[in-house]
Amino acid sequence: MTTKVKAKYVFLAFVPYFVLYFLLQSIITVNQYDLLTAIDTQIPFIPEFVWIYHTIIPVIIFTWFMLFQKREIFLMLVYSYLTAGAILCLFYILFPSFYPRESFVDTGTLSGWLVELTRAIDGAHNTFPSGHVTFAWLLAFFVGLSERGKQYSFLKNVYFVWAILISISTLTLKQHYLIDVVSGMFLAMIVFYFFKNAKTFQEDT
Repeated sequence: MTTKVKAKYVFLAFVPYFVLYFLLQSIITVNQYDLLTAIDTQIPFIPEFVWIYHTIIPVIIFTWFMLFQKREIFLMLVYSYLTAGAILCLFYILFPSFYPRESFVDTGTLSGWLVELTRAIDGAHNTFPSGHVTFAWLLAFFVGLSERGKQYSFLKNVYFVWAILISISTLTLKQHYLIDVVSGMFLAMIVFYFFKNAKTFQEDT
């Protein structure tokens, strides 16, 4: 697939989700579910993880353009992201939950400043499941199906480590609860295996 065609699909996969995501943040303002657990309270606030947290978009875009060359696999990836994004937004509507962040403030460092900027752009709304975790693990799963992933087996391990770090970052930045992370991983796994085994793609992959 050409870079131009891929760019169109990247636009299709992400722009509608982000528009709906931020729209829901402005509409849904009531916290109906408290997902805080004892484990969440024991996880320290570590603002330095914000740098890992913000690798999500660059890594996804770079990987989509560089690792996925086969049209069928690329389209499978696009459809999986569209499906996951739709499911995430549905959960944000039906299961609204917020993370109280007022007690986690650190503007004395560059990392802390970036955390505050992140929160100003992306509010505490709609935590369950975690979009960061869902999209990171989806990518990690799909790397194993890519041409480069099959050629260089270590790439899959690299992306799994990255997905784990993204998951940890959502917890140490107090962006998400533990159940948000677990549910995000579970959602990514379900969507991945659904499209991997879909009859539409079986002959091509």
